[in-house]
Amino acid sequence: MSFACLESTQTGVNLAFTRFFYVRPAEIDDGVRLRLRGVGDQLARAFFNVFDLEGGTRDSPPHEMIQFLSLNGHGVDASADAHQLPATHVVQVTSKYRPSLNDAEKELRRRVGELAEISTLSGAVRTPQYSSAEVYAWAYSRAKPRASGRVLSNAIILPIRKSAEWWALPSMERHQLFYPHHDRQTGRDVRGHAELGREAAGRIHRRVFYNPDGEGRPGEWDFITYFECADEDLALFDDTLGAMRDTSRNPEWRFVEEGPLWKGKRTLRW
Repeated sequence: MSFACLESTQTGVNLAFTRFFYVRPAEIDDGVRLRLRGVGDQLARAFFNVFDLEGGTRDSPPHEMIQFLSLNGHGVDASADAHQLPATHVVQVTSKYRPSLNDAEKELRRRVGELAEISTLSGAVRTPQYSSAEVYAWAYSRAKPRASGRVLSNAIILPIRKSAEWWALPSMERHQLFYPHHDRQTGRDVRGHAELGREAAGRIHRRVFYNPDGEGRPGEWDFITYFECADEDLALFDDTLGAMRDTSRNPEWRFVEEGPLWKGKRTLRW
């Protein structure tokens, strides 16, 4: 499992676009929940609901699709602090056409009105072009296929960006940092990102969405890393993320800045 994008040999072409809409109600009660359910139902009429979609180890062919997520009373929204309300509801919309996401956002904001604040994360679906079949197999041979939200019921969203120092490195040096290698800074042999994630790869479904306008843009996230897993694998996710953050085992994380993590439930409806 990769928490950051494995480096490809070229930037790649955007095949589809996705946007996560974080909905932050000023208060939450049965009336608010009912109104948000109605908003979600109206928005869903234009898209295919992927709650029960099965299969696909990587980026499946793009669909006009929608997915509903909820904190469900026990999730985590790390962006919520004293200055920001928790995103109790999230909806992900994916389309081949970027203007369709703009239309969906306008419609969502219109229907929500003053009921809640809305913030967004935007990404793009790409097909990376790897340097060799061996690298491709290393990255994806154990990848967990997508399963229904009734099976992989948890969703985790983690935006990240790489430092300017990362983008200044030669491409092959960036690529090498993901795999077992000799770390020149510490003088030790290290496992690297991909090796640390190999156990989790077979149990946690992963998607990477790229910045639609390109990586390395100041003040923007380079990638949205998105995961789905069963309840029994939530601890494995946390352990794996902790291992990724340990730069003595994964030097690549020296160049990573994490955004606020959101962890909640996949739902058929809000």
